[in-house]
Amino acid sequence: MTKRKAVSPLIAVVLLIVFTVAVSTMIMSWMNTYTKDTTTSASSNTDTVISCSKQTVDIPTSTGVSTDESGGYLNVTINVENNGQANTTVKKVIAFDSSSTSCAISATEATLSVGDFQAFGPVNCSAVSGWSGGVCRARVTTTCGGIYDEWTNSSC
Repeated sequence: MTKRKAVSPLIAVVLLIVFTVAVSTMIMSWMNTYTKDTTTSASSNTDTVISCSKQTVDIPTSTGVSTDESGGYLNVTINVENNGQANTTVKKVIAFDSSSTSCAISATEATLSVGDFQAFGPVNCSAVSGWSGGVCRARVTTTCGGIYDEWTNSSC
């Protein structure tokens, strides 16, 4: 009969402890990296949200949209005011007719300082395919999602 030797109980316990410590170290390292990345991302998003909460744009009700129909063309100008507490980057200024056909008054970004008032246009909207009549709506959007203003013509 041959004798079989097994791992001694002391060595088995030491191996189990070493294995447990190694796995725990890997999990802790991963959790540390994950926590740092998540915290950095949340902090960055919070800064953006706070910055955007200070921004407001306005198309004034009485002077926001002006049209000039000289020469058989409908030239549209839209006035935008930054009445917020921080500089705002205007992304787009768009006019719409009664059938919701859009006319881009400005498709390039422009930064408005606090209190600034800027006129965008004039743009010949009658040259837009499908454009019919005057301006029924105007919209200004910013680089901050959810910060925009819309003007509506009560006669449409």
